[in-house]
Amino acid sequence: MSNAVLVTGGAKRIGRKVAERAAADGWNVVIHYRSSGDEADSLAHDLRRHGIHAATVAGDLSDPAAAESIVPAAAEALGQPLTALVNSASIFEWDDISTISAEAFTRHMMPNALAPVLLTKHLLAGLPEGMAGCVVNILDQKLAAPYGDHLAYTLSKFALQGATETLARSCAPRLRVNAVAPGYTLPAPGQSQADYERLHSQTPLGHGPTAEEVAGAVCYLLQSGSITGQTIYVDAGMRFSHRQRDVYFD
Repeated sequence: MSNAVLVTGGAKRIGRKVAERAAADGWNVVIHYRSSGDEADSLAHDLRRHGIHAATVAGDLSDPAAAESIVPAAAEALGQPLTALVNSASIFEWDDISTISAEAFTRHMMPNALAPVLLTKHLLAGLPEGMAGCVVNILDQKLAAPYGDHLAYTLSKFALQGATETLARSCAPRLRVNAVAPGYTLPAPGQSQADYERLHSQTPLGHGPTAEEVAGAVCYLLQSGSITGQTIYVDAGMRFSHRQRDVYFD
């Protein structure tokens, strides 16, 4: 049986690159989306043209009931059990200590932290007898040197970081659980190319990471059977540049 991976937020941006790279490595792929159905269907069609079994599954990760149902629905859509999960989907909204609210905290925590845990629960429950699985969570390089911008988002990613190590311990030997922490990788919506390139180069290495490099790190962890509880930073050293606010405001 071929391995099969569910990539949340797999229709766009880093999630899409992960889905494409996993398919290139021979994985069958389920592309999760919330509202990007056309992009998800287009990607699945492209992967099937290259001989990969691919399917799509919709779900709003801010809804606990949806998060509980996505893994079984993905396995049914693909026609085989899943053996891996990449938690790429998240929401990313600006706030700080002066503007954070209970509503904003909860809005980030459910899709960014709790939903990945619920998806992991169902991946473990659905693993075929005798098979081991893998989870890769997408974090953020700012966890290594946090600053006050995007406070609710940052707290949700700290929760997911803690879940990564906790689940790596508690789900062994059936599941390996790791993480990738990207740096500033892709332009923000509406950002000019010139501004993106200027900010993207502000790292100790003088260049920023690419989405393909992030996807490569994810797929390395998917295939490395002796690695668990680890985080790979793909950030060109940005975490060493202590900042007072998000790079986008520079």
